Parts: sequence; structure tokens; C-alpha cells
Amino acid sequence: MSLTDKLAHFAYRWGLRLTQGGRYASLMAAAKDPKAAQTDALTRILQTNADTDFGKRHDFASIRAVDDFRRAVPVQDYEDLRPLIERQEASGDPCLTRDRPVYYHRTSGTLGEPKNIPITQAGLNRIRQYQRIFAYAVSRDTRALEGKIFGVTGQAIEGRMQGGTPYGSASGLLSRSQSKFVHGRYVLPTSVADIDDYDARYLAMAIYAASAPNVTAIGTANPSTLVRLVSVINREAEKVLRSITDGEFPASLAHHLSGARKPARDRTRASALAQHLKADAGLNLGAIWPDLKAVMTWTGGSCGVPLRSLTASFPSETRIVELGYVASEVQGTLNIDAARNICLPLLRDTVYEFVDRDAWERGDARFLSLHELEPGSEYYVFVTTSEGLYRYHMNDIVRVTDMVHRTPSLVFVQKGKGVTSITGEKLYEAQALQAVSDTLSKNAVAPIFFVMLADREAAQYTLFLEANTAPCGSCDDIARAIDQSLCALNIEYGGKRGSGRLAPLKVKALKPGAGEAYRADRVAAGQRDAQFKYLHLQYADECAFEFDAHVAAR
Repeated sequence: MSLTDKLAHFAYRWGLRLTQGGRYASLMAAAKDPKAAQTDALTRILQTNADTDFGKRHDFASIRAVDDFRRAVPVQDYEDLRPLIERQEASGDPCLTRDRPVYYHRTSGTLGEPKNIPITQAGLNRIRQYQRIFAYAVSRDTRALEGKIFGVTGQAIEGRMQGGTPYGSASGLLSRSQSKFVHGRYVLPTSVADIDDYDARYLAMAIYAASAPNVTAIGTANPSTLVRLVSVINREAEKVLRSITDGEFPASLAHHLSGARKPARDRTRASALAQHLKADAGLNLGAIWPDLKAVMTWTGGSCGVPLRSLTASFPSETRIVELGYVASEVQGTLNIDAARNICLPLLRDTVYEFVDRDAWERGDARFLSLHELEPGSEYYVFVTTSEGLYRYHMNDIVRVTDMVHRTPSLVFVQKGKGVTSITGEKLYEAQALQAVSDTLSKNAVAPIFFVMLADREAAQYTLFLEANTAPCGSCDDIARAIDQSLCALNIEYGGKRGSGRLAPLKVKALKPGAGEAYRADRVAAGQRDAQFKYLHLQYADECAFEFDAHVAAR
């Protein structure tokens, strides 16, 4: 690291300590009495929005406690709130929030019409503050911010609502508002996120990535983005290395990046990468960034699969830093200990309610507050925010992992929809992930992508698997091992298999690139690439992608 980089890192780290240390301490102090912090948050939200249409309808002004709130306001989903969101945007009337939204966070992967989550100016300020506290924790607990940061964000403005308010990715919007000093530490210009063409955007990312030798941190919501990035770097190696040699973009990118900073011209680096490429039959992130100190990303749910396919290539000192439980609707937690990945609910700003996972799924809706949760237990989450979401059902399942003073730390487990049941077995995505991951690991198979489909007509599960190493033994052997693991993890599954009501699980090997094809298909259908997610466990008749067309010949 150059003297200039060292001085910049020193200034950045001390600046975070001076500006964010007190805010961090305040959040930790609130964790000592979560009941009081949640009562204060609820009172503030209700008082602020008492004169809105929703507030008047549910008599916010007379609510004094959480029990009153639960009696006055039923559980909401987006469709309950959509008419008020759209009317407030069109008319400017205070339907859900006193303050008019200045931005909408558009969700990805929803069925039917997209969800547009309103964000006020105060809400944007809060998100920005969360980012800075997180940066403080990362700088305190790791060496991630010593060099450059390869940060991937979504498109800041994808379009405008009926009333003219922009919508898009809040991460992209806030990235654009960073100071010149902070921007100077990032590898990717903000204009890369604005490239609409899927292939062109990844080629641009690949060139910038390969041209930057001193990256110490990666920040991306979903690690599948990095899997795709490495694939593009290797597939387009000639273009990537030529761009670094010449300091120019290929002609196909010129109109996408007019005015953007060009890649650094560095023939020595291009030559070194070419040697790695030849010697190792491909480039990986460790070869590209040997000083990589941290990868800041989601690790829960379906994100664990692509992350595991990458970790072997990281330098030995690289840490995986959890980004926290973050959704389009709410930032649910903040990583306050980047060394141990302890994620604390933002209990001063958001009101949380929970229902035990098993209880909710059998129709027993006994709501709990933060201070009532049990370590190791799993819960459905309901949030109330200053942005107009009241008792909002996230359809997310979280697990309590630890305690920070008297407040539980939370991790995302899976979407509530990640459950299938052909004959009453109620197989959860987390169980499928564990059975598949454990079995493949024992058989020295490195998965790139997999999805398990439940065929209700055949009463059978099929695992479609793309791996970068050939299975030891046949797909039938792998299938039997996964089937046995599922029987051990889920007694109902074991009972249905034992009785013959469920047929044996099948495994079908996919051709190379099948996972990328699925991702491209889903992005083309409307999912946002920067926050691409998919369920590893789905019903076959609800899956629009033809996996059988990508099965490898046996």
C-alpha cells in the first residue's frame, strides 16, 4: 500500500471514529433495555403520523402501549397498503406518513405488480447513518478499509412514479451522494450501475475489477454477483486484459461508459494476470486481489451456496462480514461486531414483533416483542417503521443467535415461502440447504448452483445441480445420501419416504452455465440483478425455468 493510501486510510478510520463512535455507543446503550427503547420508538412513530389517513383510521393518538397498538392495527401486507401508497404519491395527501416520500425502494422478485416502498428524507438520512456506523464497526474490527473497495450497488433511479418521485435502489442513490474522498476509495464508478444491458454491465465490472490491484474489501448484497463476475472475467479474459494493457474500454462498452473513468493502463498487471490465467487455467478473486481482507455480503438463506463456492479462492486472512438482515422494506439489523458477525436490531427506529415459527404455521398468532425472544428459536418478523409500514408482515424467518446486553441478535434464515409439502412433509429450504451442502461437502463436490424442485404430480423431489468438480460416484449415489440426510433432518419427510408416499429424490447434473442462464432468465423477467435472490426449494409447477433443457448428457 502506497503512502498516499496509508494516509487516506488513517484519515478515513479516524474520521469514522470521531463521527460514529458516539452513535455506536448510543445504540449499544439502548440494547441494555430493549423494552424501553421499543416503547419510545413506537410512541415517536405514532405521534409523528397520528394525523395521516391511516393514523386517524386506527386512532394512533389514543394508543399508549404495544398491546393497544396490536388491538387497533391488524397485521398488514403490501397489498393492504398499496392503495394508500399510490394515493399519497398521486395526491400528496398524508395517507401513510406525515412527510411526503422523496424516494421509493422498488423490490425485486415479487409476483405481479412490483412493490414500491416509500422512503422519506428522514428515512434516507437514517439509512445513510446506518451505513456509517457499519463502516465504523468494519474499520474497528478488520483491516478491510485499508485499500480500495469493490462495492456493487443497484441503479439509483430506475424510473419515476406517477407523481414524479424517483424509484430504484437506495444503495445506488446513497452511493451517488458520497463525498469525493469516499468516492475515491471505490473501484466502480456509479455509472456502471446505470448500464441496462446485463452482459455489458458485467463486462465493465470485470474490467474495473481486474485493473485494480489494491482492493482490500468487497461489498455486494448477494455473493452470486461475484460468481458471475469471476465467470465473465475468465470468459472475456482477452477483452479484459486488452483493456488493462491499453487503458481503454472495448468498442462494445464505449457508448455505455462515455465520460466514465477509464481503466488504469498497466501492462505489468495485465501480464501478471495473463500468467495466472495460463498457470491456473483461470483467474479467481484471490489471484486478482491477493490483499483482500473482507467480503461484506449476505450469508444467510440461499446466499450461502454461491459464497461457499468462492471462499476456497479467497486469501487465507479474508473475513466474511455479514451485511445484516436487510430488505427493501426495512433495515432489520446492523452488524455491530464485524469480527464475530453479531447483528443487532435497530431498536430505536423500528418496532419489531415476532411470532414463533411453528406457532405461526399452525395458525397460533401470539405476538412477542424483542425482549421476549429465546436464543436459538426461530420467528416470523413483523415491523412498524417511520416510513408508513405498520405491523407489516415481512414473511421472513429469523433466528436468535446471541444476546447483546438484553437484546437478541438476529440472523436471516429464509423466506417464509421457502417451504414445500407434497404429502404433508413440510420440507423447509434450510433443511434442503443443509442436506445438500453437507452431502456435497462429504463427497468433495463444489456446487456452483442448485435448486430442488418438488413435483406434486410425481410426489418426488429433484435436485438440479451445477458443480465445478465432478461428483465422486454417480448422481444416484449423491441422491441417496441427500435423501437419507433429509430423512434425518425432517421426521415427517422420513415418515413419508418410509411409507412410500414420497418417491426417492433424484439428482440431475446441469451443464456449465446453467445457473447463469437461470439468473439471466429471472432478471429478464423483472428481478433486479444487484439484489438477485432465489429459493433453493420450489414447487416444480411454479418454476418458470426449464431446467431439464440444461441437464448434462450422462
